[in-house]
Formats: sequence, C-alpha cells, structure tokens
Amino acid sequence: MTTNPFFSVVIPLYNKEKYIEATLKSVLRQTFQDFEIIIVNDGSTDGSLKSLNSFNDKRITILQQKNTGLSSARNVGIKQAKARYIAFLDADDLWAYDFLETMQLLICKNKNYGVFSCTTKIFFNDKSLNLKPSPYKEGAVNLISNYFKFKKNLFGFSSVVIKKQIFDEIGYFKTNINFGEEEDFNIRCFKKKDLVFYGIPKAYYRKGTSGQLTSPNKSSNRIIPDYGLYLKNNKNKDLAKYIDFVHYKLVVLYKMEKNHKLVVFYKNKIDTSNLSFLQKFKYYLPTNLFYILKSTYISLSKKFIHF
Repeated sequence: MTTNPFFSVVIPLYNKEKYIEATLKSVLRQTFQDFEIIIVNDGSTDGSLKSLNSFNDKRITILQQKNTGLSSARNVGIKQAKARYIAFLDADDLWAYDFLETMQLLICKNKNYGVFSCTTKIFFNDKSLNLKPSPYKEGAVNLISNYFKFKKNLFGFSSVVIKKQIFDEIGYFKTNINFGEEEDFNIRCFKKKDLVFYGIPKAYYRKGTSGQLTSPNKSSNRIIPDYGLYLKNNKNKDLAKYIDFVHYKLVVLYKMEKNHKLVVFYKNKIDTSNLSFLQKFKYYLPTNLFYILKSTYISLSKKFIHF
C-alpha cells in the first residue's frame, strides 16, 4: 500500500531549456521532501525535455501534450496530482529550499483553510540567488479574508499552494483565455476563500527571459477575460477596485507595446479614484514617454539591482 505525498508540485513547461534544470533543482533540494513533481510539457519545441535527462528521481512524472497553453497544462497537472495540496511552480522560477517546509507549517497550523502563499521576490535573469533556508516566523503569518482590498496581487503563482478540492468548488483555470488567467482565477477563488499568507519571500520570479515584455510586440495575440462581468450582480466595492488594478496592469502592458488603441480601451474601463498617486501618474503619462521612462528603468534595474 502506497501513501500519497503531502504535496504535488505542478510545473508547466514550454520552451524553458535554459531554466528548467535550475527550477527543478530548487524543488529537489527542499528541506521538506514528501512530494511528487508533475511536469506538463506543453509542446516544447526547444531542448526542454533534453534538459531533464540528467534527473533520475522516481517522484518526477513527465506528461506530454500539444501546445494548448498555460491553463491547460496546469489543469492537466491538477487532475494528475495524488496529493491533497498542490504547489505551482513556473518552469523558470525558483523556490527557497524551505518553501515547502514553510507551506507545510502554514497548512498544519491553519487546517481549516485551503489557499496558502508567501511573498514573491523578483530577480533578473543574470543574477544569482541565495536559496538557503531561514527560520520560520509566526509573526509573518496573516489571515486575509478580503483579498481584494489590497488592490494588487500579493503573490505570484510560483508561491501558491491550493488544496485540490478547491478546484472542484470554484473551477479550474480557464482554457478559453491565454492572458490574465491568474487574475481571473484569483477573482473566482477569493470571492469565496480566505488566504493564509506568509509575508517573507520564499519564491522567486525570474525576469528578463525571452518572451517577456521589454519591447513593442504588437503581434501578440492575447485572449483576455472580460473582468467586468464579475461585477454584474455584485456590489463588492473592493472587487471593483481590484479589477481596476487589473485593467491598470493592461494599460501599462499596452503602453509598453505602444498599442495606442488598447491603451485607450482599458483606460476607459478604470475609475481613476481607485488608483494610487503613482498609478495615476503612469496612467496619464503619454504612451511614448511612458515607454521611454519604463524601458530606461528596466535597463537600470538589470544593471544595478542585486538580490
């Protein structure tokens, strides 16, 4: 008789041959070792699978599918998972070596809840990280019953653990969209669920990889949710503020692509009273000037910010 693992780690994989090895090592070096790893190869066309050849661990399962997108890959991993708790990790991100230990402590100390996360820290592609464990701090734990009041995302999906049964309650990731899937899931999830949040970074989001937005890319074919539909028959003012934040992110995105039409489209959806002073400043900046300033900031950040 086999015992199911405590965690199922779901890693969607698409053309990340340069990074998947480091990502996988950050999982295998965890201080908490009761897990399985489900890698869903979403039709990679590079050497991503070849990069996995050096790993010989019975806990690793590799699933193959044609390229149908991030949501589909995550859903396949969720359905395959044997554990009650599913940890998500993108194929170019990293965990501190005590990420799963921290999540396991959060779960054991908060057994009546089903969504757990920690702070995510950004690092640039060419910077090294110290992933060594640090002491668990009870004072860093917060129970968040109204996620939307923060008017931002508190975590990235490489830092979240979700009880598997929650997907049966609120649905899986939507496969009819290919951008903004995580915000769409957050809205559905946190309309019903609380978040147990650890305010110290244990997950690291890699920035500066190929395919990330640093220059205009008007050819990108995005299918974005109509977030406004969630406000129909819903008087939650904090949800409206969160959706304004999501639309603001889209304004920034399309300013960086110099897509003037979609900048105007999403600006018209925003109640600017829900934006911070800095967000308003960026909102009103002309697109071309915004692009110059943002590009300069990204360049300087890569050069001078060290983690």
